[in-house]
Amino acid sequence: MKSRYLIFLMIFAISIIKIAVADDVIKIDLYIKDHKFVPDIVELPTDKKICLVVHNDDPTIEEFESSDLKREKIVLGNSTVNILLAPLSPGEYRFFGDFHQETAQGKIIVKKEE
Repeated sequence: MKSRYLIFLMIFAISIIKIAVADDVIKIDLYIKDHKFVPDIVELPTDKKICLVVHNDDPTIEEFESSDLKREKIVLGNSTVNILLAPLSPGEYRFFGDFHQETAQGKIIVKKEE
């Protein structure tokens, strides 16, 4: 009985944390299709946490990579990964698909809200 109660409390606590975090985080869906990122340009405000949800709609593996964002993440074919980013300063942040660099290019543009 005690273990059921603890499991319930843990699930409840996690759901509250998810709700609290969801308000702070901007979720951006980014798709890989035909070895290209769609959209290839994403505009975001400063001072917001970001969750890039990268959907690889191709059957082949790709690697989301960005020296500017200091991130590398393998995305298997027909799968999805989440990439969490701290709030970004104004500027441009380039990213690319490491296995198809000639076509899989994109950038995030961060602007201060006015």
